[in-house]
Amino acid sequence: MPKKAKIGDVCEIRTPNGRAYVQYTHDDPSLGQLVRILPGLYTERPDLKRLTSERELYFIFYTLDYALRDGQAQVVSHEPVPSWALSFPIMRKRGGDDRDGRTLTWLIGDGSKQSTLEEIKRLVRVRTEDLTPEQKRLSIGSTLWSHAVLVKELARGWVPERQEEFRQLDVAEAEARKRNEVVHEEQKQEKVLDHYLYFPERMNAEKAARELRGKGWRAEVKMGADGENWLVLAKQPAPTDDIEDTRDELERLADNFGGEYDGWGAAV
Repeated sequence: MPKKAKIGDVCEIRTPNGRAYVQYTHDDPSLGQLVRILPGLYTERPDLKRLTSERELYFIFYTLDYALRDGQAQVVSHEPVPSWALSFPIMRKRGGDDRDGRTLTWLIGDGSKQSTLEEIKRLVRVRTEDLTPEQKRLSIGSTLWSHAVLVKELARGWVPERQEEFRQLDVAEAEARKRNEVVHEEQKQEKVLDHYLYFPERMNAEKAARELRGKGWRAEVKMGADGENWLVLAKQPAPTDDIEDTRDELERLADNFGGEYDGWGAAV
């Protein structure tokens, strides 16, 4: 299996929804390898000569050589690059976003000249709401997709004209994941139990606290409410053991250091 692709190579990529095919067309020193995304997902390998003669869905910069090296993509044919795809395509890149992550403007021009400030100055700036249907179908420039990203986008049918739609879906999914993580963390915190151990001498309270910390618990030593005994406030993380077993263990610990275990309660 080749470790580096050649211009014209057709590569097969497995996705959850079928086999996809891309053709390597250009190599840009600053942006990477550009491929044509050929139409369709297939259960079996199609006629690749016919497929490569069709118009591509879009162009994208892709970490092709890394995918070949890791066995994630496979060169399955070598076909002439169609005449319309020989020149570097006109592409669009984001020119600015609002606070909600929506793209306000796009910069349109030669996809190989979108890296330096001087090149960017020569690009045509178009507001998102003013994009023509043809401009919406332009490939997205200055974006390098890893193999994982390419597989994800191929499987869900991403195309440039639906860029903003899919981007907002991604933002919503990220926010949902964040909310779920917060809820999960809150649920974990709800499972933490506070245990109360009292000792006449602070030195013994500190010894008991050290043993509890050695178990991975948090333990705080402070003067108790009665002003005479020292309280060890022990926080048991996400308890899974039977509470009776834990109580027996803490009673033995308190007794070993001349103290008393005074029960437990849900942490607030």
